[in-house]
Parts: sequence; C-alpha cells; structure tokens
Amino acid sequence: MNKRNLLNLVMLVVVAGLGLLAWLEPGRSPEPQAVKITALDPANIERIRIERPADTVEMLRRDTRWQLTAPVAAPANTIRTDAIVSVATIDSLNQQPIAGLDLATYGLDEPKARLQLNDVTIDFGATAPLDNRRYVRVGDTLHLIPDLRYYQLIGHWSGYVSLRLLEEGTQLDHIALPQLVLVNDNGSWVPEPRPEQWSADAATALAQRWQNVQAMEVREHKTAATGDEVRLQVRGQEQPLRFVIAAREPELVLVRPDLGLAYHLVASTAQELLELSAPKQDQEP
Repeated sequence: MNKRNLLNLVMLVVVAGLGLLAWLEPGRSPEPQAVKITALDPANIERIRIERPADTVEMLRRDTRWQLTAPVAAPANTIRTDAIVSVATIDSLNQQPIAGLDLATYGLDEPKARLQLNDVTIDFGATAPLDNRRYVRVGDTLHLIPDLRYYQLIGHWSGYVSLRLLEEGTQLDHIALPQLVLVNDNGSWVPEPRPEQWSADAATALAQRWQNVQAMEVREHKTAATGDEVRLQVRGQEQPLRFVIAAREPELVLVRPDLGLAYHLVASTAQELLELSAPKQDQEP
C-alpha cells in the first residue's frame, strides 16, 4: 500500500470515529419514549362501548371475532373495530393533570363522545384551535392527540355492522330464492324444481356466492320492507334468515327485517345471487 492510500485510509478511520463519537455524545440522554394514552394491549381488549348523544354502540370479542351487541346483535365490521381498538395506543402529544383545569375550555365538560375499552374510559373533547388536534381525557389526565378516530366514533351505528351477509364459516343447508330452491344434498347442491338442463357446478357456485357475498354498504332500515324474499337455512338453526329484495335498481338492496338493516350491493349482483346460470353449450367443431 503506497503512502497516499495509507493516508486516505487513516483519514477515513478518523472521520468514521468522529461521526460515531458525535452520534453517541457521551452524557447524552436517550430519546424519551412516546407516551401512550392508555396502557392497554389491543390484543387483550374484549369489550367496546361507544357513547354518543344519539345512541350507544356496544361490541364484544368472541374468540377472534367481534360481535355487535347494541343497538342490534350482528357480526361487527372488522376494519372498523380494529380502528377503534387502535385508539388505546395513540401517542399523547402533550399531557397534564386534570386537576384545576376548566373542562369546558377543552370541550370535556360534556364530552362529544365517550369510548370505553374494557374498563378504561376515554372522553373526546374539542379540537385545539391552531393545529386541529383533539383533547381527550383518560382518568385524571388531559391528553392532546392526533385527530385520527373521532369521526369514526361518531358515525352511524350501522357502519359498525359487517358487510358480509353471512358470518364467515356459515354452513347453509337450504337456499330459497324467488324462483328457485337449492338444497344441500350431502355437500352437493341440487336445484328444485330441476331445470331440464342444469350444471352441478353452477348450483354449487350460486350457493357459495351466498355464503361469501359482501355488501358495499349497510344502512339502518326503519320502514316495512316489501318485495320477493330469500330464505337461508343455516345449519344448526331452527329459523331461516329472511331477506327481502327491496330493490334491484340502481342497487340491489336486501333487507333483514329482524335486524332493521339494509344491505346495498351492486345491481349486477342480482343475477349472480338470484338466478342459476345456464350450462355452457359445447362449441361446434
């Protein structure tokens, strides 16, 4: 190695050493860890309660799935519940004791929403005037947090209902459509009355579509629903699930009267869910 290369190597080592020294900075305190607004582990949260001026929403985790228990009993929207559970680990941008504070100044004398995760209560107040961050109260502490979840908390309760018409893993034994009945015969789906020409694959595909179909949106439905009906017999249940076909255009709307819910689907889904596709004809050589 010649003198020039040796000199360059020495300079490189010196520069690297100075950089490491500057980074370590003897006596420098480590960066403080972010303060979370709660000590809850989202994986251990099993109860959600959301209080708003208009109503209260309650959900329970059963095994790995969330179930809406109020104002109706229905499978919950996993994406929405995961978002609400994540509130437990939001970083606090600033915190101070509640004692001595005027709660009305922070919109916490009458909280705009109250979220309870297990036994921890989080009150949501007003937004800060300059940066649109939100004040929340957890126990005896006032926190300032990014305004990430408030508008989901105050959304209509029907937004917490699963978009699936049937809970995942549901087994059907009988599907009664307006002009067709499908019967599960030991795993093979058979139409009744049987068309002159029909495909076992088409019957199975139709049944599977009902087992897996998801709506674009779920809305509360308060009025009486009229129209043709679909009845789905779930294995192990005495009474079938009843859906009323309230509309086919511009959307397919299926109403569950027992829950007061309307499932809105793309209009083209009507043919896929309500009709047995014709068997494909063999092509002429």
